[in-house]
Amino acid sequence: MPIELVRVDHRLVHGQVTMGWSRAVGADVLLVISDRVAASPFDISLMEMAVPPGVRLVVWSVDQARQAAADGAWPDGKVLALVANPIDLERLVAAGLTLSEVNIGGVRSEGARHKLTKEVHATDDELVAWKTLAGQGIRLSVQWLPAQKRKLLNDEIAKR
Repeated sequence: MPIELVRVDHRLVHGQVTMGWSRAVGADVLLVISDRVAASPFDISLMEMAVPPGVRLVVWSVDQARQAAADGAWPDGKVLALVANPIDLERLVAAGLTLSEVNIGGVRSEGARHKLTKEVHATDDELVAWKTLAGQGIRLSVQWLPAQKRKLLNDEIAKR
């Protein structure tokens, strides 16, 4: 599978991704999976400005990514996939994306009532999605930068 890393981060493309994670995994494609961004030429152009030289930006809606997951048809290259929330990620896994581990950055949605870690806050629906992902044996690792220590979100989710 050409996906080197899947990261859940509400900010999608930003410095930690472009300078840290894309370099750490040798990604030459940033695949943003977001209905909001896919529908906004303005957001796409902002993200294109942040992408480092030699790295290509591909933006798909969640449905486009679900179809790719079902078909195993990802963009050519070493892909760093970026998803804004666990609900969209759970939809991709349900469509056939096979994962053993997910990297998690900042995840904070409006209306989030559950503080899972300093970096990860969840709405009721997001908590259900995190539990579903953890229940499928996916390791949920909170880690802002490659050199930092990982925190396992699975342990916190199991308490709820």
